[in-house]
Amino acid sequence: MANRRETAAADAGYVVVYATFRDEVSALEAGRALVEARLAGCINVLPGMTSVYVWQGRTETAKESVLIAKTRAGLAGAVVDSIKSGHSYETPAVLVLPVISGNDDYLAWLRSGTRPASDDSEAGT
Repeated sequence: MANRRETAAADAGYVVVYATFRDEVSALEAGRALVEARLAGCINVLPGMTSVYVWQGRTETAKESVLIAKTRAGLAGAVVDSIKSGHSYETPAVLVLPVISGNDDYLAWLRSGTRPASDDSEAGT
């Protein structure tokens, strides 16, 4: 059974969007654009990650940077579209992960830093 905090976070509909980029500069540019457009309330860029994957039949190893964007669930599609539109990769890794629980004060702050999603029931918030 979910506790009150888990229920509040799930009902409010928050997500984390995870994406990888070729370098820190690219990830930061994409993340800053999300924040400035109020599509994300906050982003984090984690430089220096190493990825191992198969691309076009070959196992590859690459240094990448991770972008983590925190936003409302109703804005996830716009966030994914924004990331993909300026991405240098042919098939960028962009994943939307649900937030099940969190600090209520932080989630309220996150909500205040993002524009209302078209499916939000509270128009004008």
